[in-house]
Amino acid sequence: MDRSFLSVLSSAATVALIVLATRWLVGVKGAQLPKSRNGTNVYGIKWHIRALGLAAVLLSVVFSVWSRLDQQHFDWELVAIAVIFFLLGLWLASGSVSTTQTSITKRILWRSLSFHWDQVTEVRLHKRDGGAIELRAGARKLIVDSRFVAFEYLLNEIQTRTQLRPVKAA
Repeated sequence: MDRSFLSVLSSAATVALIVLATRWLVGVKGAQLPKSRNGTNVYGIKWHIRALGLAAVLLSVVFSVWSRLDQQHFDWELVAIAVIFFLLGLWLASGSVSTTQTSITKRILWRSLSFHWDQVTEVRLHKRDGGAIELRAGARKLIVDSRFVAFEYLLNEIQTRTQLRPVKAA
């Protein structure tokens, strides 16, 4: 076979793999209920998104090691790309939202943000951002994106506890 034909074939296979992976990511449903522990509901990251994030972390480490062994000089651009994928993968794979009778808390790698239910003054629903839920307490805001399991259940719990109807945000 001709080398150009193999090149075209491998490019087509790569595009097909990306399309299939994207359809899989969008189509997989997460848990329909949160995990409950001692009166606390815990909403974790969906398993397929966590797997994607951990794969990005692993690939960035492998790429860093491979490029370091393959290159004779230090290339800052490659290091920067690997670090960006590493951090994005960690962000995708980590975090949780927990609710109690009195508060809601969102934890990610480097920070935790908590609101008491009576502090929440507004609930916004962002359809453009995958249906992200934004809670506002004065100037502060807590955003829960669609990476978390039982998203509809969480929205219903927020409405019940705050007695606020979500406002559709642009």
